[in-house]
Amino acid sequence: MPNKKKTRQEKTRFSSKHIILIPIIISLITALSFTIYFLFSQSEAKFSLNAAIIDQLKIEYQNQAFIDNVTSLLEKYGFQVTYYKTARVDVYRELAKKDYGIIILRVHSALREDKSTVDLFTSERYSPYDPDKYRWERENDYMVIGELLYRPGQFYYAVTHKFIQNLEGRFSKSIIVAMGCWSLKEGCEQLAKAFVDKGAIAYIGWTNIVLINHTDTETMKLLTMLLDQNYSVSKAVSKTQNYSYIDAKTGEKIETKMRFYPAREDIANLKISDLIAETKTTLNSNFLLNYLPYDILLLATFPSKYHFWNHKNDIFLKYSICCTSNSYIKCCSIKINLSSYIELNYRR
Repeated sequence: MPNKKKTRQEKTRFSSKHIILIPIIISLITALSFTIYFLFSQSEAKFSLNAAIIDQLKIEYQNQAFIDNVTSLLEKYGFQVTYYKTARVDVYRELAKKDYGIIILRVHSALREDKSTVDLFTSERYSPYDPDKYRWERENDYMVIGELLYRPGQFYYAVTHKFIQNLEGRFSKSIIVAMGCWSLKEGCEQLAKAFVDKGAIAYIGWTNIVLINHTDTETMKLLTMLLDQNYSVSKAVSKTQNYSYIDAKTGEKIETKMRFYPAREDIANLKISDLIAETKTTLNSNFLLNYLPYDILLLATFPSKYHFWNHKNDIFLKYSICCTSNSYIKCCSIKINLSSYIELNYRR
């Protein structure tokens, strides 16, 4: 009997000694959850396994074999491909919201008459009978009116680098392949810079005019080298073919080739396989952002999400946070000894 009484007294002393720490520990765990939430919400943007082909040239120069071959190649490496058979203004306007890792712009681009910059054509014809259409965009240099040189008198709306700069959304580590003429003319990199400033990791284009059959051929070759042969950006671009043309008006010889922007060593050595691998092994932060606030709420209101127990005059708290990656679920089990230590155990 005396022993039993002594045990009850010790248990009572234990409870009164440590019970005040319980709300403190709950607060600490809540703070930890918020910290994890904040870290993931601020994590670096990741490359996406979504791809887009914008085919403004389809209007006059349809090449279904090119579209099918590019789509098959991208799907082979896990990309979900969206094909736009037109390049309306709204397609460009929504582009940065769509989370595309690779964007292929099979569109006309044109050098301005003053040779100051390059713009991307849309599929929308300009009509003098509708002078108010896109008036605000034109007055603020978001859009201009472009003419096809080989079809004088045909005018289209074109989007400018300022239009790209002010898009809603981001091009998170996107690779942009611009297939049109002058799309990366030396000294006229404003368009490329606009994409990179919005988050794109690399922009590839042509230095001068290029025929459509040539750009189709070299773009397919470029993508094959980047994906099937695992070439770096620099190596793949350098192995595409240069072309020479004669200007019909001046008789001048024109040289054109592909190049990439920005011309930095890290971009030169960039491989798409590394971006894909990074994506497949990265924690899915979008899921975590949706999960953690709900879990924090459960922590504050439902004791079943954590539990306490005592052992040898110590009191313990155990709490688990689970999140998901692309291929598995990972849980962080936190066990706290109020008297001595915090132990983190990870399990898959």
